[in-house]
Amino acid sequence: MSAPFDVDRWRARFPGLARTVNGRPAVFLDGPAGSQVPDSVTAAVARAMTHVNANHGGSFVTSIENDAMVERARRAAAEFVGDPGSGAVVFGANMTTLTFALARALCRTWGPGDEVVVTRLDHDANVTPWVRAAESAGAIVRRVPMRIEDGTLDLDAF
Repeated sequence: MSAPFDVDRWRARFPGLARTVNGRPAVFLDGPAGSQVPDSVTAAVARAMTHVNANHGGSFVTSIENDAMVERARRAAAEFVGDPGSGAVVFGANMTTLTFALARALCRTWGPGDEVVVTRLDHDANVTPWVRAAESAGAIVRRVPMRIEDGTLDLDAF
């Protein structure tokens, strides 16, 4: 039998969670805008910014080291999500920026009569990029509503 999960031990690794506002613990409710990170992440970012911060694709040592670091991180992320070797894991500024870029690329092949489906349960970062792309291509936007009584999608509306 495994030991119980030590919440206090892991919580202590997240410096942001020690913050108080008006004497009470701070509450962070906007994860898509930037989640709190553990101290190991801030240490790794500090190391990257102070030792290998460089443009990608250069022939100089910091660029080569930076590219290798990013590639190791990409492989680790792909392995973590069970997709090693496919090249499907990419990094970018944030989810919203990457979704805007993907939507802009895909909408070049859309036209009037094509349809884009979004849901009322999606975060805006996964709605606005697709809606704007559809508008620029003249495509139709369909919105799947949410069932207020149980917080699920109205599958009949599909």
